[in-house]
Amino acid sequence: MVRSTTQRDHGTVVQLDAAAGAAKAKESAGIPLCGEKALVTPIGDDLALVTGVADSMPELIPVLLNGDPSMVMSATVISWKRKDAPAEASIGFVAVLPIRLQTKVRLSSLVMRKELPSRYALVRPPISLTNLMKVVMADAGDGFGEVSNALVQALATGNGSQKRSDAALAVLTASAVNDGWVEVMGSLDTGEVFLQGWARGLPDDLTRVIVVHDGFVSGELRSAGVERSDLGGNGRGFVALLNAGGASVSPEKLQKVFFRTESGWRTLDVYDRKVLLPMKDVPAHIRDGIPRANANQETMSVLRRAGERFDGRDTVSHLKQPVRLGMDMAVEIPGGGLLVAGWMLDPERLVNSVVLRAGNASVRVDNNWTRLPRQDVSGAFQSNELFAGRLDPQRHDHGFLAFVPGLSAAGDTPVYFEFEVEPDSVAFYPLQVVRAMSRRTLERLVSPLDPRTAAAAVAIERHIGPMMQATEHRAPRIAETRDFGFDDSAAAKALVVGAGADAEEIGVTLSLLALDPEARGMPVIISAPIEAFGTIAAEVERLARFYGIGIRLIASEGVQDSCDSFEAAVHATKAETLVFLSAGVLPRQSGWLSGLERAYRKRGGKALVSPTIVYEDESICFAGTWLEEGGKGLADRYIGYPRDVIRGSEASEVMAGTTTCCIVSRKAIEAAGGFTRSYLGTSDKGRDLCLKLRLAGTPSVWLPDVEMVSADDNASAGLPWRRLAQRIDRWSFDRKWSLLINNMK
Repeated sequence: MVRSTTQRDHGTVVQLDAAAGAAKAKESAGIPLCGEKALVTPIGDDLALVTGVADSMPELIPVLLNGDPSMVMSATVISWKRKDAPAEASIGFVAVLPIRLQTKVRLSSLVMRKELPSRYALVRPPISLTNLMKVVMADAGDGFGEVSNALVQALATGNGSQKRSDAALAVLTASAVNDGWVEVMGSLDTGEVFLQGWARGLPDDLTRVIVVHDGFVSGELRSAGVERSDLGGNGRGFVALLNAGGASVSPEKLQKVFFRTESGWRTLDVYDRKVLLPMKDVPAHIRDGIPRANANQETMSVLRRAGERFDGRDTVSHLKQPVRLGMDMAVEIPGGGLLVAGWMLDPERLVNSVVLRAGNASVRVDNNWTRLPRQDVSGAFQSNELFAGRLDPQRHDHGFLAFVPGLSAAGDTPVYFEFEVEPDSVAFYPLQVVRAMSRRTLERLVSPLDPRTAAAAVAIERHIGPMMQATEHRAPRIAETRDFGFDDSAAAKALVVGAGADAEEIGVTLSLLALDPEARGMPVIISAPIEAFGTIAAEVERLARFYGIGIRLIASEGVQDSCDSFEAAVHATKAETLVFLSAGVLPRQSGWLSGLERAYRKRGGKALVSPTIVYEDESICFAGTWLEEGGKGLADRYIGYPRDVIRGSEASEVMAGTTTCCIVSRKAIEAAGGFTRSYLGTSDKGRDLCLKLRLAGTPSVWLPDVEMVSADDNASAGLPWRRLAQRIDRWSFDRKWSLLINNMK
């Protein structure tokens, strides 16, 4: 049976043959001293260690394989002086040889091309790395520490393969002597790892280390010695901070810490019954150890600062400087990120930075947040002793709002603000993160913004808009269903009324539909938010019995507007064609339903057909969404114009209809994925659905001669929140659709 290690590099292969035989061959007892033979140790598929003796050896040398001039490569050589050895064998060496050959060959010899070339026949079988370390340790004696260190560095460089990493770790393990144990560990929020335990020879202050942790990484250990009576003079305790640079080290995965002394490699092993500290408990442990620790001034200063890190307490409120903070809300946004809103008083501009931290992740927020007016904060602190006379009566921009993507408060991760305050002070403010935010909460948070200002545009661009797009909105879920003579088993179409919480509005709409001959025979679905179910259920039942019409009342969780009501109703009927009608939108004339259906059937059921919608003063509310001249965006034409301006107009295909009143295929809506829920209002949410339908082959059609009337909402449109919501929705809509609109003419 032949054992072999094979190397491949861009189609090339090298074979290092092992001896045949059923029994394992005996490993070499030592380095061949004849100067004509060498030991070989394969490392993975692209590296070999060759060990022998010579009269001299440079650090970098060309190597010729098998006497073939075409097979030359460069080797890194690690060498040591051999005690009491003859001149021709005064140097021992390990050559780190990257193997790259053009054909599959048996590697049997190599030539070191120094001043006087040396040829070595490779001893069979290859020697294992563990036995190689024993051989080198025995031969190098006191110089083994330097040899093993250089060998680790050579193995750790190159392509960073797992085989090389394992080999470097094996060298360290074979070389190192246990120096002590790590008994207590925990992470700081800065990424450093706190270590506590005991050791015999661990130096105080700064030591370069190699850490075994899912492989290994290099880093620095800053430690201070602690006298411990329980060790009987056989070592002393230590408290230390491990910094692995940019690498993340999880305490629960830490296995060993290697460091070098004059006598060679040492290791701190991790005690099996170690104590793992939660992040918030680590600073207190450091503070407890500092009074008994001894190290230089810099190390003690580093440890003290580490002991002042966040431990769950609010320290902003105890600052002697005039700096205070209050929070309105911290919300984890489904889909990723944190929204923070509150106020900060800093009249003397002492705060250098405000960093939002979630576990080991952090983002500075004060250089990007949106400031909001908060006169209530100014008034509350006007008479405060610390702030009296320091507040500018003309400035009230103490509020802030920021959306920070990429941070998460999952599990028990602590979330808090870190303040850097002059002079040389750090303070912390813990946050209670909630997992959900209603639309009313968002309205309350952003309502201080004036939608007409540049500040509002900046807030939308940086925070509110990205937050809305990042949020994963759950689709409405039907929670209650009640039927009153409802039967849609044989119905080709169903009328869906999107209801709010106003029972009187629903009553008016149902009464008019019941008196309409075309609508009277259709199955009607009333879709409402679950909060309104108890209010409107009795009225819907009364009207269904009074007029003898079939009604299904569904109430759903997660309904914010009529679009959400329509979304829920799509899954509540078997009818293939749906007529959407928002409560409060009423027929202006008879025949409206048949007019919509004729246009719909004329298109083979592959269209969303909408009527003209006018206000009660006969001005136009909706007459199609069109591509603007120049093709740079969409616009609703004729809004606010007298209805007479469209008299005589023909039915037209438009860029988007309105879901406030329309007829559409149920399957088309399902195929398009329904409404996009990252909008605050119904206008752009419905427009977004129309464009998705258009891309899928279902265009929108506007019927000018079919008219519906809607309650005049000019008063509500003037509300700052409504105007701000429209700006937010338009930002989201343009970001999604602006590049596609020109290709949809």
